[in-house]
Amino acid sequence: MTVRKASYRYLFSFLLMLSIGIGSGTAIQAEQAEQDLLQSAGFPAAKEERERIFVIPGGQSVGLQLQTKGLYIVGFHFIGTSGDKQSPGESAGLLPGDVIVSVNEKKITEPQSIRPLVQSAGEQNKPLQLSVLRGKKNIQITVTPIKDGETNTYKLGVYIKNRTAGIGTLTFFEPKSKKYGALGHIISDVQSGQPFSPIKGTIHPAQITGIQKAKEGIPGEKTAVIPDGKKWGTVTSNTPFGIFGRLSADIDGGRLYPAAHPDEVVEGPAEILTVTENETVEMYKVSITRTIQQTKPEIKGMIIKMTDTRLIGKTGGIVQGMSGSPIIQNGRIIGAVTHVFVNDPLSGYGVHIDWMLKDAGII
Repeated sequence: MTVRKASYRYLFSFLLMLSIGIGSGTAIQAEQAEQDLLQSAGFPAAKEERERIFVIPGGQSVGLQLQTKGLYIVGFHFIGTSGDKQSPGESAGLLPGDVIVSVNEKKITEPQSIRPLVQSAGEQNKPLQLSVLRGKKNIQITVTPIKDGETNTYKLGVYIKNRTAGIGTLTFFEPKSKKYGALGHIISDVQSGQPFSPIKGTIHPAQITGIQKAKEGIPGEKTAVIPDGKKWGTVTSNTPFGIFGRLSADIDGGRLYPAAHPDEVVEGPAEILTVTENETVEMYKVSITRTIQQTKPEIKGMIIKMTDTRLIGKTGGIVQGMSGSPIIQNGRIIGAVTHVFVNDPLSGYGVHIDWMLKDAGII
C-alpha cells in the first residue's frame, strides 16, 4: 500500500478507530498515534515529502512450489544415430533457460504432452514449430526430431522440466492488499543456472527440521518439511529481488513497521527475523558493516555480519533458507538477507527493501 502524507494518516486513523470507536476527538487521537509511531521509528515530527510505506515484517520459513508457464529447457543430451551423436534442439538454436510454450500452435505445459507430437513428427520426417519464451521475447524455432537408435524413438535432445521447489524466508506482507515479498533474490535452475521463469505457484508454511551449519568454504542450509494441505498464497513473479504474490491465508504477524529508504540505512547495529527450529520466528543481532546508497534498483545494497552468538551457535552464519530474512534497524524494516560470502559465512549481502516493495507492486 502506498502511503503519502495524508494517505498514511488515513491508515492510522482507520486502525485506531477499530480500537477506540468513532466519536468526537477520534481524528485528533489518530493523528497523534500516527506521529507517535513515526517518531518512535526515528522519523521527524514534520510532514514528509517522500512516500512512506508500512508493512509487517515476516521471518517465517516458507516452502515454494513453482511451475513454469511451459516447458523449461534445462540442458541438452546427444542422441545416438547411425552416424554421430547430436542434439536437434541445440542445433536448432534452443538455449538453457528457454521456455517452450507451444508446439505447432498447441499450448504445452506438461512434459508428457510433447512426446507424442515429437514422435509423430519424427515418423513423418516433419519439423516442429516451437513458440519459445526467451526472457521477455517470444521467438519461433523450427526443429526436426531424430531417431534414437538405442530406444527406437524420436527425440529433440533436450532436458526439460516444468516444476521446482525450495524453501526460503518471508520478508514482509502488506495487510490490506495481502501482497508479500520473500527470498530477496531470484530463483534460478540449478542445472542451467538461468532464472526459473515465467512462473506461477504457491507459497506454504515450512517447518525447520534441522540445520547444516555453515563453515568456511562450505555453505550451510536449513532443512524443512512442508505440511500437507496448508497454503498461504500464490506466487506470481520471480525477479532479481525475490518471489512475489498475494496471500490468501491470515498469517500471525507483528506490528506495522515503516520501510526505510536506501539513504536512511546506516552502518551499525541491526536485527534480523528468522526461524532456526520448527516455526518459531526469533530476532537476532547483526551489524550493517557497509551500506550502498542507491537511487535505482541493485541487488547488492548492504553488507551484513552475524554478531549474535545464539544464531552463530545454531547456524555457523548465514545459511541457505535464510534468504529473505527481514533486517530491522532503528524501528524500520530496511531490507532482507540475500547472499552469504562462502569464504566468510558470518557475512553476506542484503537488498534494500525499496526494491522489493517495488517488485511486489506496493510502490
